[in-house]
Amino acid sequence: MNLKITRRDFLNGVLLGAGALLLELPAPLRLSAQTKPKDGFSGVGDYASSNGNTSEVIRVFQAIEHGNYRSLKREISDTGELYDLVIVGGGLSGLGAAFEFNKASLKQAKCLILDNHPIFGGAAKRNEFIVQGERLIGPQASNAFGIIDRPGIPGYDIYTELGIPTEFDYGELASGLKPLDFDTTNFGYRLWFDSKNIGHYYAGQEQGTPDKWVAGFWEKELAGTPYSEKARKDFLRWRNIADRQYEGEDYGRWLDSMTYKDYLEKILRLDPEITRYADPVLASVVGLGCDVISAYAARQVSMPGFPEFQGHRSLRNSHWHSFPGGNDGFSRYFIKALIPEAIEGGTSFADIHNGRVRFPALDQEGNKVRLRLGSSVIQVEHDDRSAPGKSATVIYMKDRKLYRLNARSVVMACGSRLSRKVVSDLPAGHAEAYSRFHVSPILVANVALTNWRFLYHLGFTACKWVTGFGFGCNIRKPMLVGNYRPPLDPDKPIVLTFYISFHQPGLSIEEQGESGRKKLLGTSFTEFEFLIVKQMKQLFSEAGFDTEKDVAGIILNRWTYAYVNPQPGFYFGKDGKPALRDIIRKPFGRIAFAHAELNGHQHWVGAVDEGRRAAKQAMVVL
Repeated sequence: MNLKITRRDFLNGVLLGAGALLLELPAPLRLSAQTKPKDGFSGVGDYASSNGNTSEVIRVFQAIEHGNYRSLKREISDTGELYDLVIVGGGLSGLGAAFEFNKASLKQAKCLILDNHPIFGGAAKRNEFIVQGERLIGPQASNAFGIIDRPGIPGYDIYTELGIPTEFDYGELASGLKPLDFDTTNFGYRLWFDSKNIGHYYAGQEQGTPDKWVAGFWEKELAGTPYSEKARKDFLRWRNIADRQYEGEDYGRWLDSMTYKDYLEKILRLDPEITRYADPVLASVVGLGCDVISAYAARQVSMPGFPEFQGHRSLRNSHWHSFPGGNDGFSRYFIKALIPEAIEGGTSFADIHNGRVRFPALDQEGNKVRLRLGSSVIQVEHDDRSAPGKSATVIYMKDRKLYRLNARSVVMACGSRLSRKVVSDLPAGHAEAYSRFHVSPILVANVALTNWRFLYHLGFTACKWVTGFGFGCNIRKPMLVGNYRPPLDPDKPIVLTFYISFHQPGLSIEEQGESGRKKLLGTSFTEFEFLIVKQMKQLFSEAGFDTEKDVAGIILNRWTYAYVNPQPGFYFGKDGKPALRDIIRKPFGRIAFAHAELNGHQHWVGAVDEGRRAAKQAMVVL
């Protein structure tokens, strides 16, 4: 990793950003031969051309943002197509909408999904590596699910209809090796609040003060950490609090009236160190930190400080899982149900997970549901603009050419930032509500390791730090699926995953999102790689980590509008006004809205439910 990269490779790794001075920084050479797309090194397999938001996706979106397509003077080709339903977005919301349409509509009804990425799934995609002959898979973003195996649990119907397993096999360490506690996800709260094999790293606070690792953070009641005695006591109270702080019947609305920071520091009267510790953890789930996120959102994503958390007790009884590629397992199950020929093999879990994608089958004439990839929608408009008529017109760009088709109904299952720009003549209420949706980015970095002996030496499978690049990383216990059986051995390859947010406490919620996007897009692949490797050297060098020997490659997944940031009032409304999401859930003529963001804290069940709800609304007008 010490060779110079070419000018071409450098430019391919930059998303309209600066960084020319970094031409001398190292590049991931071992995997570079596998593929070199525009957005940096991307591994192998069907997902190699689609890591996060690709430069082409970003280019078209920025043009839409700047109004470049408002006049539409360029030549538009009419496809002559008319669909009963057009769905904008092929993520889990869009696939959920298509699933509902497929099940509830007439046999002859037709649906088209338009997705702007090179492969379906939205944020529920995978990265794949080949390292020393081993195939390794990591999540691009969307991650973690609980088994839904009995009626009454949200998502039970769709989980069972798709035929998703309720039992999974995982790799185990060989006998003779010291036991280690692994998380099975990259978002498992047990990882940060209950694992004995997570190491907390503290850089020297003053000159001459050595850096130190602290193991058993919670079990040893923060012994060895640099926190004050008061802060240590407050950490433990935060984690184990059992009392509700408000007895009114409108408990949720009360929590939604304040930020999580205010709840921690003004209601619980905890030391500000707790807020600083929680900031990156919360930001990795809802995009930004405690100073701008609703306390209700923090409770919904199981942050401590609420009686529902119940300290380590609830965590040890939880059963969170992650498919090897994160929630790509769900997107693949949907595609197999909607277009069976689109994934080779049968309907077994192993076939759906491991089968290659047959791309031509996705947009094949005769399918009840078709999926057209690489298609960026730039305008959705009712045919009769004065009063929604009998159909809508959808204009999209594919291969830098514009096309027009017609739809009897439309579901906008893309992000709120796109919908508010491309849907013509939005009602004033929708436009005003959209203006108060704040969205922030995240970077997910998957580092392919030739071995993880340095982590084994430390006795850690996950790490958290206070200063530096990012805040934490972990390796997962690998889920075994059919012939996908990666080893769990300190001397064998594995994927180390970083979730890197761009929260900046002290700035407004809108400023944090915009500033974070500038950093995400204005930082070259090479510079991000340098920062990741630098952080790993600081953490692991003394344990034997060697960049040249241990790092096989790095894949970056840049998500520019990854998370809606639910500020106070997002869930229940504010100042007598309805909640923003309730306004957007109302259809506009033949157009319904199904963003995963409407759930507030985004997860696969909420995303699918929003899609199904919007599809039902859309089908009313058919």
